[in-house]
Amino acid sequence: MTGTLVSAENGPTRWIGRALKRVEDPRFLTGRATYVDDLRMPGMLHLAILRSPHAHARILRVDTRGASTVPGVAAVLVGDDLVRAMAPLRPLIPIPHPPSTYPLAVERVRYVGEPVAAVAAGDRASAEDALDAIRVEYEPLPVVVDPERAIEHGSPVLFGELGSNVLWHDTFTYGDVDGAFAAAREILAERFTMHRYASTPLETFGVIAQVDPGTGLVTIWSNDQRPGLTSGVVTDALRIPQNRLRLVGPEIGGGFGNKRKAPYLVLAAMLARQTRRPVKYVEDRQENLTALMHAANGVMDVKVALGPGGRVLALSVRDLVDEGCNLQNPTLYSLLKLSNIVNCYQIKAVRFEGYAVLTNKCPSGANRGIGKPAMCFAIERMMDLAARGLGQDPAQIRFANFIQPEEFPYETPVGAVYDSGDYPETLRRALAVADYAGLRAAQAEARQANRFVGIGIAAAVEPSTSNLSAYILATGKPGTSGVGEAALVRVELDGSVRVATGNVASGQGYPTVIGQIVADELGVTPEQVSVSPWFDSHENPWMFSSGSFSNKFAGTDTGAIVGAARAVRAKIAGIAGHLLEVAPEDLDLHDGVITVSGLPGRRVTLAEVAAAAYRDLLALPPGVQGGLEARYYYVNPTANRPDGSRRVRVQLTFSNSVHVTAVEVDPRTGAVRFLRYVIVHDCGREINPRLVEGMVHGATAHGVGATLLEEFVYDDHGQLLTGTFTDYPKPTAMDVPSFTVETLESPSPFTVLGTKGVGEGGAIPSLAAIANAVEDALAPLGIKITRLPLTPARIWEAIRHAQDAARSAPPVA
Repeated sequence: MTGTLVSAENGPTRWIGRALKRVEDPRFLTGRATYVDDLRMPGMLHLAILRSPHAHARILRVDTRGASTVPGVAAVLVGDDLVRAMAPLRPLIPIPHPPSTYPLAVERVRYVGEPVAAVAAGDRASAEDALDAIRVEYEPLPVVVDPERAIEHGSPVLFGELGSNVLWHDTFTYGDVDGAFAAAREILAERFTMHRYASTPLETFGVIAQVDPGTGLVTIWSNDQRPGLTSGVVTDALRIPQNRLRLVGPEIGGGFGNKRKAPYLVLAAMLARQTRRPVKYVEDRQENLTALMHAANGVMDVKVALGPGGRVLALSVRDLVDEGCNLQNPTLYSLLKLSNIVNCYQIKAVRFEGYAVLTNKCPSGANRGIGKPAMCFAIERMMDLAARGLGQDPAQIRFANFIQPEEFPYETPVGAVYDSGDYPETLRRALAVADYAGLRAAQAEARQANRFVGIGIAAAVEPSTSNLSAYILATGKPGTSGVGEAALVRVELDGSVRVATGNVASGQGYPTVIGQIVADELGVTPEQVSVSPWFDSHENPWMFSSGSFSNKFAGTDTGAIVGAARAVRAKIAGIAGHLLEVAPEDLDLHDGVITVSGLPGRRVTLAEVAAAAYRDLLALPPGVQGGLEARYYYVNPTANRPDGSRRVRVQLTFSNSVHVTAVEVDPRTGAVRFLRYVIVHDCGREINPRLVEGMVHGATAHGVGATLLEEFVYDDHGQLLTGTFTDYPKPTAMDVPSFTVETLESPSPFTVLGTKGVGEGGAIPSLAAIANAVEDALAPLGIKITRLPLTPARIWEAIRHAQDAARSAPPVA
């Protein structure tokens, strides 16, 4: 059932808004959570994958005879085997005329780490030994790793059937861009280069596949984050109907978007089908860093037209996204930049020219924020550069351009509708908490002492809840639109409550906050609510957009949970009213008891109502079905399709924040030391402030690593030079500053509980805030920051060049 329509009108709450501790943490902290790698099955085989050492090569011959004779080996597969046995992989995001691809390379490899052959054996060590016995003869081909060179005529082409490496190219113009630039007092142009980095969850990607020989049912256990989307790709490839696939998601040890790898699910299932035994694959860390997915790198050419007082009249962006060898979900990084292209500002005219380009690198994929950190970085760098050119304080130019609180809901030129917020107040609070005036005074003193101290500000909108209709802009294909989630709420016979959704948590604390939501709706305590930590496509309610992505919990999951809970509540009231011989609207639910308003002595417990629903069936009101549960499939009502001007709500809720940080740069080493880091943010109504603050800390730490440390570096031959944590350092507790966090609360008028997305937020503005601070610190040397990461070596090199240039400059006459 779909239940009653969910209303955004809410009564007083007892549990929402309370900073409860996470109920799931004791399980995690004592090692009692169950992940894919914890699962064991009789007769289970282990999969190991032979990967390409070349970035681009023709496969001349694969000899697996030696591998097949290794003791314990049950099966060996190569690409040609899959061509005969399965359908080509269907992209997660459709592209026009996609080439046929399979989980193993066929005829050609296109990046280092691409799977070439797979071995299933009794244990992982035997499977890896067998890989050593596989002989592959390659003919190396020319390589292209630079996206600018990849679009040049004559560049090596990855897929000949596409004719070029440009997977997608389009230009969107909203408003009178040319007129605004013609009328501008000043035009500012800059090029920014974004690097490759990635989230690295503690748990790597994993899958177990089993095929029932009798029914043909394929059961797959995996930590894939998007089961709704993945299931169709898997069943199409295996050529089975969806009711023959049972997809089970155990607990997920962190995801951040990158655990979406349908090809591995298909590969394990193909081996399980061949061997008639369960097959398990868990990638090791080197495979994870080399070949799971990276955040796309790219180049952004940005121009702004400035009017009086530093007002931004128009914005033009040429965005070149390096997708690597990504045919599964390309254009993600391009389209999501439309959601925050004007950031917090009243920019009325926008042009966006996007390219999605293939190169011989690891496929790009979803990573916390997907393109929005880069967009925010570019805009916030431009605001600082404009302020410096105009002789303004960086805060002043932002105040001059902010969308004002009375303008909400505010529609941007691209069709995004910002729901609520107070951007000027967010900045005022951040400046006050950081003691901005005091920091500037301290900076002046530091410069007198030849110390390089800088202050950085970055403001950001933090869009969430992706509207899948936006992909029509790239695909031109209807058939997928909107976004939603599904939930089941069931009161058990004893009055306890069970909840399941289509979205398994990967560290966000869903079991805790869902317990708070349902406790308020049903008049119980969170301890009485049990939330399934698993997903099971044969049990949990789900839909195509089910899963964890784009911070959509606030924009869809809450609606599904509240919808199902209110449907159950209505049935509770109906049964209780019948038992108490009063109208349902005269009842109150609290503490697991239903009482008559004004007559607390007339009561029935929730367990007694459940007993009538499941056991004492003749006590039910006439015509009422047994049972006390409801499923609700919530669709966010604000989603739309692109209009005739190609304006669309790419994402549906908009949190906002300001980061203010102070740093000191050591000119001898290039190291950056944090002196202060203040975050003021507004994610609407907070269900659990403790969890919100934890996510703000985690996301900002992610941004610190991306800004200062992390980079996947390729040489000209397409070899990854930073494929271990030795070369690809992550921030430790020693690298992350102590954050001061304050909150504003502007409830969204568009979501059921007034909530907005949180979790990506800190990862979006932190890159710009830190970069602005470092540039401010190095301002006496005239150094401009246009690329990341700001490693000590890169900063030291910039300082050395600046000092050399100063020494070689002719003396002032």
